[in-house]
Amino acid sequence: MKRICVIGAGYVGLTTAACLADLGNRVTCVDINEEKIAMLQEGRLPIFEPGLEEIVRRNMKAGRLSFTTSYEEGINGLPAEFVFIAVGTPEGVDGEADLRYVRMAAERIGEVMDHPLIIVNKSTVPVGTGDWVADIVRSRQRRPIPFWVVSNPEFLREGSAVYDFMNPDRIVLGSLDREAAEKVAQLYLPLRSTIMITDLRTAEMIKYASNAFLATKISFINEIANICEALGADVKEVAAGMGYDKRIGRAFLDAGVGWGGSCFHGDTIVYAMTHQGVHVTSIRDLFYSWGGPDALVVYPEQLWTLTFDPEQAQIVPTRVQALTRRPYHGPMVEIHARMGRRIVLTADHPVIRYRETEGIFEVVPAAQVRPGDRIPLPLVHDWTLPIDKSEEIDLLTALIDAPIASQVKIRALDGKFSQQYDFIKKIISRKEYPLLYEIYRKNYMPLRLFARLGQHISIPANQIDCFTNRGRSSTVCPGAFRLDENFARLIGYYLAEGWISLMPGRYDSIRERIGFSFGIHESDLIRDLHNVLDSYRIRYQSLEKSSVSVTLISSRILAYLIRDVLQCGTNSYNKSIPPWAFGWPRSLRIALLRGLFSGDGSITVLNQKRHVNFEFATVSHKLAYGVLLMLQSLGIMASVSEKMMNKSTVKAYVIRVNGFNQITQIRDMLSSSQWQEAQTILAGYQRRIAPLGYRNHEGFVTVEVTSVRKYEINDSVFSMETEHGTLIAGPGIWIHNCFPKDVKALIHMAVVHGCHPQLLQAVVEINRDQRRRVVWKLKEILEDLRGMVIGLLGLAFKPNTDDIREAPALEIAGLLLQEGAVVRAYDPVAMPNAARVLPQVIMCADPYELAAGADALVVVTDWNEFKHLDLPRIKGLMRRPVIIDGRNIYEPEMMRELGFIYRGIGRGYNRAGADRG
Repeated sequence: MKRICVIGAGYVGLTTAACLADLGNRVTCVDINEEKIAMLQEGRLPIFEPGLEEIVRRNMKAGRLSFTTSYEEGINGLPAEFVFIAVGTPEGVDGEADLRYVRMAAERIGEVMDHPLIIVNKSTVPVGTGDWVADIVRSRQRRPIPFWVVSNPEFLREGSAVYDFMNPDRIVLGSLDREAAEKVAQLYLPLRSTIMITDLRTAEMIKYASNAFLATKISFINEIANICEALGADVKEVAAGMGYDKRIGRAFLDAGVGWGGSCFHGDTIVYAMTHQGVHVTSIRDLFYSWGGPDALVVYPEQLWTLTFDPEQAQIVPTRVQALTRRPYHGPMVEIHARMGRRIVLTADHPVIRYRETEGIFEVVPAAQVRPGDRIPLPLVHDWTLPIDKSEEIDLLTALIDAPIASQVKIRALDGKFSQQYDFIKKIISRKEYPLLYEIYRKNYMPLRLFARLGQHISIPANQIDCFTNRGRSSTVCPGAFRLDENFARLIGYYLAEGWISLMPGRYDSIRERIGFSFGIHESDLIRDLHNVLDSYRIRYQSLEKSSVSVTLISSRILAYLIRDVLQCGTNSYNKSIPPWAFGWPRSLRIALLRGLFSGDGSITVLNQKRHVNFEFATVSHKLAYGVLLMLQSLGIMASVSEKMMNKSTVKAYVIRVNGFNQITQIRDMLSSSQWQEAQTILAGYQRRIAPLGYRNHEGFVTVEVTSVRKYEINDSVFSMETEHGTLIAGPGIWIHNCFPKDVKALIHMAVVHGCHPQLLQAVVEINRDQRRRVVWKLKEILEDLRGMVIGLLGLAFKPNTDDIREAPALEIAGLLLQEGAVVRAYDPVAMPNAARVLPQVIMCADPYELAAGADALVVVTDWNEFKHLDLPRIKGLMRRPVIIDGRNIYEPEMMRELGFIYRGIGRGYNRAGADRG
């Protein structure tokens, strides 16, 4: 009889402890969850696992199995010869496993151990964790005590964990000390299985490689199933034929709804990138712009977003693979951090945080984020984005398809149209002859005529003026604007103090005016604005009212440029940085911010005028977050806060830069008067205080979480799936999206070490699509799902378990609810867990109650009892005999004979049209 301590009482830990006790060992199971331990001490299990409760009770009665919350009792009470670490490892950064609980276990083992131990790592951990555990244990020991670390990855399937433990295909052990591994091997000798002993890292890799290969087989057969449907073949027969090949095997070649989501609040700002620039927009608006009001999932082409690459310490684009929308009734988590950072997520959404003592990133569900945690924000000194690198804005080309194109006239500089009169007369049509007078005498022509003659008349856009009025008072705009600091500063002035208004004109026309408003005391800014306008030959009117100087420009063309081409907005509430500007060179981004900050920024002082801040305020959400991101691309970490300003009816976003070094860094973003004011205060600094609120690292900073608020919503939530698995969202926060843990973890490890796991990334993409095909099949048969009663047979992610984490049923139910369907469900054991996250789904007592009055049933989990239903009775109860078999548990011919409209996964279609597929 060996003496064993098992840390962790979840699926793996409890099964390991009970089965090792059943093999004749004395086992103590330790878990810090007092409620769970109290249940186990009473002989009640906190999880559903077939056969496990009987084994637990039998070994407790025999005195071989006990439970405690005390590490000291579990390790030193027996005393233990072996300590198994079997704690959870949820998904981490880019899929990397979260080793927080492994670390806690290793720390406590090191602190309490008073005799030599063999530490067996049973948890699913990244390659290299064994060495890391050894270092932690050694660092926490009060005195040097020998110990050895052995990796013993688990291969247990929930729902058959007891059988898998007692009947393993192989037992894998890895250690730097073969003698220690052989001692662990002796524990498994009664199982009469193949035992493989290798080094630590190889053993850890075997676990990940095995799970990734199984996922690859599932995604492969699902892809084949989709092709089978299109060609009329039967994927079950295809899989059977493949399985007879000993090189392939039959296992995991069952097509279905895939293997197992987390989301953002719809208001969350994301940074959507096209070749035209970076668009600061809410994820809700982005989804609807690509998918329309009725869409549930969108696979956009040529769409990227921004993320942070910790290896390059750089902000980079990542391809958007999918955008989704689903109904959600459940908990949201609102995370507040220092520097005014805030983001709202579903409770299960993975959040990246940074452990500064170890210098590592980790990911936890939003519900587990606590005050004191630190979250990362990218901070780089420059970036290079694949955005249009043109050196000028070709307004002339943009105007050709504009709504005002028919009213636009163009004049060539230096009389070039008049000079080409004879040539133009020869190539235009007779009906255009009335235009010849204007061409000859006035040197102008309609834009659309010029567009048609463009192949014959070669005049660059920067040698042409555009206007819409005939009179001498018409305001012209150059046909092209050179992209330089003058232009960037002009746009900054507009974002700070500009607006566009509509006014009635002559002959019932509408005039568009662009206005700039400055204080009279800001004479240097007014003079600079006028100089820039003069350089573009743009006519303006300057007015002074009390203490305000207003510059007005009447030009529909300039309004179109600012509002429609550059997408700057028209008023204080909808202003936004031009998408193109995020790709401008560093000098031009600084020039834009100089115009913006000069026009609407101020120097403020604190601590009896001994410390200086710079503040900029706006009521535009998009402008504020765009400014924050642009500053982060220039190495400036600003804070943001929301507050009511004087005479304002809505909250403003106040962006603040502080600290001696940062104020010095933004010198070129300030007006000369602002910098003089700041410089006077900086000269009086007796010591340089580091900026407050964040900590600097290479390529990023971290901010401390200050509060976490949880609340319920009943609304649509949205997700964005990216190629990197991460994105920048909200006020510049590096955040995660979600994919299955083991495959994503392997992808992460590959990328970190310079590999390109294209196959594994394809595996994830195929799985993502599979469950949505269920809804497509239903719509193919029923067309409009509104008001239809759809029953789900199964909720658990697999049979013989009550675990619903990443279960396909959750997403399928959400998609159906979004379509307006009435959704029912039945599962032998998982309904209590599912009811908490799917309150809108009606839970039924049995499959026959589920079928009563249903328009369709969907087989989601292949519970054995579903294979033996009284199908004629089911058909008689249903309103429409439609069955979508997501697990292919029925035969199409039999279902057709029974009168069902049957769709499997990859089962093909007969010529009648419906019964086999």
